[in-house]
Amino acid sequence: MYGEKLFRGVGYPTPVSVPEDTSCLILRIPADEEWWGITVGLLYSLILEWNWQQFEGGLDRDVAAARWQIMLEDAMEVAATTNACVVIDVPTPYWDEDVDVDDEATPALQTWYGYVTDPTAAPNELTFVEQASIWAFTGFLALATIEVGAAPAILFNTIAPSFVLAVRRGDLGEIVRILVDGQDAATIDTSAMTEGEVFYQTVVADPAFETHDLMLVQVS
Repeated sequence: MYGEKLFRGVGYPTPVSVPEDTSCLILRIPADEEWWGITVGLLYSLILEWNWQQFEGGLDRDVAAARWQIMLEDAMEVAATTNACVVIDVPTPYWDEDVDVDDEATPALQTWYGYVTDPTAAPNELTFVEQASIWAFTGFLALATIEVGAAPAILFNTIAPSFVLAVRRGDLGEIVRILVDGQDAATIDTSAMTEGEVFYQTVVADPAFETHDLMLVQVS
């Protein structure tokens, strides 16, 4: 019955209880950024309530999802603060050719990657949720690991009041919404660009602010 339910894709049956005692499972992941990101993303999927099925006599789905979130957060903290495993650095969401620029940070330190709950909402209604594991995903896999209706997003903070933002097209065309200090600044459609082509967008922020929040949202 258990295996049949999983095969039918209706979700994982909720456990009957949550024992106070815990045991340890060491998962040896191939030393590669893609493997690290995909593994964390798959584990993250069970934080989402709809990936659980209410099992007769079992816990409520939200209880099972909340306990899984604690498990994953504890595992990430251990991986980032101990020498038990080597922590794979997460690449920054920008590219450069200089050797003196820090291009990576550990998952516990980086704050760029996440998603917004509604990519088309008004600026003051956008909610950015940080999620380091999303950096490894593109297309359907990214959308499948976050909330329904949500979209991948990147959040920066800068002291520059004006700058040129360079957006390089990947293998898929996308519409990217650019917000500065909580206001829409521009929208870029990369579908008309060729793969690897770079689009340059001038951004001017309000000089009255000492620092500026720059957010890029993948609308579609």
